[in-house]
Amino acid sequence: MTGGFRIEIAFAEDGLRRRSQARGAADFSCGNVAVWSREPLQHVDARSIIIGRLFEKFSAVPPAIECPGQVLTAEKGRKLLTDFWGGYVFVHIGRNGAVTIFRDPSGALPCYVKREADGISIAGDITELASPGSGAVDLGEVARVLSSGDARGRRTCIEGIEELIAGECLAVADGKVALESWWTPWDHVTPRANKDFETFAEDLRNIVCGVAGTWSRCFSSILLGVSGGLDSSIVAAGAAPAARGLTCLTLFGPDADGDERRYALAMATHLGLNIREVQREIGDIDVGRASAPNHPWPIVPIGRQTNEAIHERLAREMPVDAYFTGNGGDAVLCSLRSTIPLLDRVLAEGPSARLGTTLRDICLLTGADRRTVLRHAWDRHRRHGGRHQIRFNAAGLQPDAARVARAAGATHPWLRPPRDILPGKTVHAAYLMRTQKSIELYPRAVSPPHVAPLISQPLMELCLSIPTWMWVSGGRNRAVARRAFDSALTSLVTARTSKGGPGGFDLLIYRRNRDRLHDRLRNGLLASEGIFDPALLDRAEDPTWRGVERIQRILEFAAAENWVRWWSGS
Repeated sequence: MTGGFRIEIAFAEDGLRRRSQARGAADFSCGNVAVWSREPLQHVDARSIIIGRLFEKFSAVPPAIECPGQVLTAEKGRKLLTDFWGGYVFVHIGRNGAVTIFRDPSGALPCYVKREADGISIAGDITELASPGSGAVDLGEVARVLSSGDARGRRTCIEGIEELIAGECLAVADGKVALESWWTPWDHVTPRANKDFETFAEDLRNIVCGVAGTWSRCFSSILLGVSGGLDSSIVAAGAAPAARGLTCLTLFGPDADGDERRYALAMATHLGLNIREVQREIGDIDVGRASAPNHPWPIVPIGRQTNEAIHERLAREMPVDAYFTGNGGDAVLCSLRSTIPLLDRVLAEGPSARLGTTLRDICLLTGADRRTVLRHAWDRHRRHGGRHQIRFNAAGLQPDAARVARAAGATHPWLRPPRDILPGKTVHAAYLMRTQKSIELYPRAVSPPHVAPLISQPLMELCLSIPTWMWVSGGRNRAVARRAFDSALTSLVTARTSKGGPGGFDLLIYRRNRDRLHDRLRNGLLASEGIFDPALLDRAEDPTWRGVERIQRILEFAAAENWVRWWSGS
């Protein structure tokens, strides 16, 4: 099953014909708007259409539902937020010709915008809106993205193309374009009345099972990436009862930290699911190839190429209609390891005996003593009220590039919270923003979709409403989620505190390709454009964690170099 879509909006009466001559008959057209789609389409009425998948809120009804047009078009579609959820883009053309394009809060369906003199083009794949060549790359934005994970906002790294941020509406009327925020995290951070820890855990379990089960009914054959960690495991637990065909896939690397088969197998066995165990192969890696050039920011690591190769090989052996993942779990389930929950509780409740419980929880979680935790909490509050602050990494950046990136600051609207928001929720919102920038795996036109059930709107809204001190209850991170699935998963998973990853495989990539990586960066576009500082390559190799950080940074720049070369037509 392949996907993707395109929307053309013309400002002049005859402009639509010119803009769509090469695309054939549209799947939907009304007034000055035409839509072509390989995604599921739901025609609401003559003036409205849903691109993607839409589900009734708090319902396990299969996805092929009939949605009343009067509900979807009420308030130009705002009722979608209260009655429905999914992964979709809503298109509505008013009787006066005004156009409304709304992207759902999960950001599950990519949505990129190109503004031109005679109209607007919108697509789910950035390669439909731009072609590689001279001037295609916004090098200033590339430097910003390399400087901070918080720097990604509305602009992409392709000149003239923006992202329609999740929860935003693009409104077009009389040739004028405006952006309206229909959904933000700040509308959902107030704790729900009379909810205690156990009630939140029950709600979380029900919603995870609801969203994962609903998504799983959309596909006949699902390949779920699992690590035996909490996030992918609760997706498996939620999806398994409803899935028609669900196979787990765990990848393992050359070191113990990258081999999580013990946990993944225990989870799959407990749930009665099939699992494939596949080793990452260094032969799948080409350090001179761009990873995911369909992605609008150069942030996909070189090591991800092995995932792509493994998926391609498995797709020749078995049917795969969708790739499922636990991605976004750390963000949505508020994986904190700081003093923020203590600050939140002080500000929300004032002095009370309950503060001692949260202080103890943070000590257990971090391994720090009480005096250290209190000192860090006070220092954070004194500096910036405890709120999330954008962090910059100047390593490997030329001084001028780092200075410009830092001066620009954060541009994403979720990083500009109202004044009365608790500091922990500003951190939670920043986590959500980051995870939504890296959801897509492959171009939808040629590959099955990538589904991350944990970023679904109902679950995001619930988790935003849970106080941060509950997420660290008992000294365990993501404590509410662990409690929610205590009885559904083996304790080997729910009690697990270790964290594996592909770090050892990344080190192998670097050591096998060190000379080529260094040469490529020294003589690359990033260096010639004043972005990359080759001094990073001249440092002596260091076996400590500092050396590992340097290697990871070099790999980040190498991935960005490959992406920039691809888009520059090199």
